[in-house]
Amino acid sequence: MFTSSMKNFDNPLPPKEVHFLNLKVEPWEDNARLKIFVKISQFSTPPNLSFFIKDKNDLLMSEVTLIENIETDFVFTMHLKNYSDQKELFIFGEIFYDDEIGVVDKISSSFSV
Repeated sequence: MFTSSMKNFDNPLPPKEVHFLNLKVEPWEDNARLKIFVKISQFSTPPNLSFFIKDKNDLLMSEVTLIENIETDFVFTMHLKNYSDQKELFIFGEIFYDDEIGVVDKISSSFSV
């Protein structure tokens, strides 16, 4: 079982107050993979996170869900499906809990590859 003291959090927030601090995207050299940099607030209960990348026509290019994340600052890679020299893309992020709390924060931004 996770406890906020395991991460030495000095100000863990309750689930309804957990939020994004930063979301940044950097393409790999092949432009078909993306490095996703995420920073979220400290938490008392590990949150779930979902990320979606869409093109300007709202076509889903990539998605990932992280269950019971225990980090506040992390990086992961997303692969673009059907990559065809897309220039402008959009990333959407959600922090959520499975119980009645649901989605507690959302973030989105555009980026170029």
